[in-house]
Amino acid sequence: MRSVVEETLVRTRFEVLLVCTANVSRSPMAVALLRHHLTDRFGEQSVTIRVASAGTTALVGAPADPDVARVLTALRRPVVPTEPARQLDAELVGGADLVLTMTRQQRAVVITTVPPAQRRVFTVLELARIARRLAGERRLPPSATLAHGLRALVTAAPAWRGPTAPQDPAADDVGDVHGQKLEEQLKAGRRLDEALAAVVAALPDRQPARGR
Repeated sequence: MRSVVEETLVRTRFEVLLVCTANVSRSPMAVALLRHHLTDRFGEQSVTIRVASAGTTALVGAPADPDVARVLTALRRPVVPTEPARQLDAELVGGADLVLTMTRQQRAVVITTVPPAQRRVFTVLELARIARRLAGERRLPPSATLAHGLRALVTAAPAWRGPTAPQDPAADDVGDVHGQKLEEQLKAGRRLDEALAAVVAALPDRQPARGR
């Protein structure tokens, strides 16, 4: 049986896995952007959220593309150390509370890898669209912790896939920009930055502690 401390950690921690193809461009960029927005809004609470990445056909062991730092600098976001690229597998998917992919095809790969994970796998743009809708309609209740707020979003989101679906399904994709001109990578960076900012902005504020 888990101890009280272990149970508390389970309730207050949350893991987000960001997935692209090679795990050297879009997903490391998204990791840095999500960490930035979480820290910017929630401060020290953000340490309870683990943000990691992987690739569907990763260049295993390779460092992030140098252009990732250039894009982050252009967006005025912190450039943070990145982990070497790693291959997506069932263990990584199974350990994540939320999986965010860059494209619908990558979302399908994740779901094929671990079918029960379907309800917690979204493209970044898909979840951002749903988060804006939920926030606009005030459908997420106040939460005791940041992890609880993220769990509330993930729990509510699947029911809104259909009602918020775009006319063009490709609108949910952030295409591969690895090796492309910096301006194309910057466009992708802006889309990811705006989407992840929307996800974090939609998270409910912390519920005030009850007085005795």
